[in-house]
Amino acid sequence: MLFAITDIETTGSHASGNSIIEIGVVLFDGEKIIREFETLLDPGIRLPHFITSLTGITDDMLEPAPTFSQVADELEEIFENAVFVAHNVNFDYSFIKAEFNAMGRNFQMPRVCTMRVARKAFPGAPSYGLNNLCNWLGVTNESAHRALSDARAAHEIFQKSLSIIGDDVVHKMIGRASGDVFLPPNLDKKEFAALPEKPGVYYLLNEKGKPIYIGKAKNLRKRVKQHFTTNTDSKRNQAFMKEIFHVSFELTGTELIALLLEDAEIRKYWPAYNSAQKRRTPRVHVVRYYDQQGYDRLAIQESNKIIGAHKTFPSHYTARNWLMEISKEFDIDMRLLGLTMFDVHRELPLPDNHNKVMIEALRVLEKREPSYILQGEGRSDDEISAIVVRNGQLKGFAFVSMDLCSVEDIESALLILPPTEVNASIIATISSEHHGYIRIDDLQQANQYE
Repeated sequence: MLFAITDIETTGSHASGNSIIEIGVVLFDGEKIIREFETLLDPGIRLPHFITSLTGITDDMLEPAPTFSQVADELEEIFENAVFVAHNVNFDYSFIKAEFNAMGRNFQMPRVCTMRVARKAFPGAPSYGLNNLCNWLGVTNESAHRALSDARAAHEIFQKSLSIIGDDVVHKMIGRASGDVFLPPNLDKKEFAALPEKPGVYYLLNEKGKPIYIGKAKNLRKRVKQHFTTNTDSKRNQAFMKEIFHVSFELTGTELIALLLEDAEIRKYWPAYNSAQKRRTPRVHVVRYYDQQGYDRLAIQESNKIIGAHKTFPSHYTARNWLMEISKEFDIDMRLLGLTMFDVHRELPLPDNHNKVMIEALRVLEKREPSYILQGEGRSDDEISAIVVRNGQLKGFAFVSMDLCSVEDIESALLILPPTEVNASIIATISSEHHGYIRIDDLQQANQYE
């Protein structure tokens, strides 16, 4: 088996929008080096100053250099029938693949990461970065951050690792289904393999064990894998992959509980890469306030905050319908409910009279809000999950044994969730549709699930 141990220097940290400025390849047959290749490459743009500072490569050095397309045929010859090997392999591979794709050529090679190989061979190493490994193993890298010198260092690390773990282990790592191909370089394959194919919340953690991304999934393993195989060329993904050292999870039984727990956990930790959740979508609330004339009023407000909301709705339509029903049932002027399109030409009632009606109406309506338990599958076959809603407000969720499922058992095991615009909107939708739940009053009478 041939190994094309490769290193590149580039204009930036991600293949999308950046180019290769130097490539070095050491062709190794498992016993000896049979060929070396190196060249500078003209990227067609001026180099950023920090790249020149890091590598020592200048614009003057690149001016006479060939373009990638001019060396593409020779590279294809070198890579033919070989395994692509690099330290943090997906970084180098993504750049070379992008360069070939830009020429209209498909580039596909089996690949293996020397960082992951070294993890198997030297599990006690303090760090698996190329330079740190060189220092720890006594490998000489004469010109760090130059392509051929780094490729030679990666080759020596790879050769030392092979002598410890053997060819068979490396061959298994090359398989396309192997996590060693697509996993982040710092993530232990065993942690990924431990992910179940069940609903839950997953946590991608940095070196210090701090969550940098929290997500929910119907299938935990499938969803986490998507992070490592989608948009791998982007700047964000390249930085993200380098920071992932661990993955953990919590089973939730149902995708709905996963959604509720994900929302609570993101608000608890505010992970750096959960940017979508930080751009909160405004929700529809009915707010209660007193105006300058002393009237107790209701009005529809769109906000991404739930604090101060009297009631939350899944849409403007359902909020308006609710206010119109209040007006009709309790004879409350629509203008005092924020329904200004119904501006009738009659005097408003006196504030004191109106406020008494409003207080009583809201008291009656609060009693009508459903209290129910939404049951679902548990984390194992011998338990169920239960989401508890009291007077239209989410209290939390619990997991209980199928033999212990009274209201008291459920509420004693309840994980309380704080009110948020996300869970309020979810519960509002469930409550308005009136399906799939058991009212607490009915459950208390029966003292068991149907």
